[in-house]
Amino acid sequence: MKTAEDIMTREVVTVLADDPVDTVGDVLLSSGHHSLPVINGDGHLIGMIGERDLIDAHRKVHLPTMLTILDGLIPLGGMHEYEEELRKVTAVTASQLANPHLITAAPDEDTDAVAEKLLRKDVHAVPVIDSQGQLLGIVSRSDILQHLLKP
Repeated sequence: MKTAEDIMTREVVTVLADDPVDTVGDVLLSSGHHSLPVINGDGHLIGMIGERDLIDAHRKVHLPTMLTILDGLIPLGGMHEYEEELRKVTAVTASQLANPHLITAAPDEDTDAVAEKLLRKDVHAVPVIDSQGQLLGIVSRSDILQHLLKP
């Protein structure tokens, strides 16, 4: 059985943690990818930025509905979503915009398990990292399809 390392793309288009958000948008558009890994100066993966993140970064923030009781404000649901929207629209650098909740694969992970992650988590690509968090490559949906259709 093949592993993530066998089918991953080794030359990954990345952005650096300190890159401005506008640069991230330019790189994403010119690369043709749906998402990009964000790495620090040592090549360690710190997050991912996708098309949705960049769209959110340029949208208007929707204030949550508040209820006033005894001079106190109580948000009526959606406070987490509001905080996430606020984080994205105020982001200046790639590290501030990046989603730190990563779905990754180990180099020796079975391709079926990687495919399952791509489908269940509805992501376009899964970074492949070593035990220290160093980015080794990336497995996209296209990589999985090539593996399945052209064994």
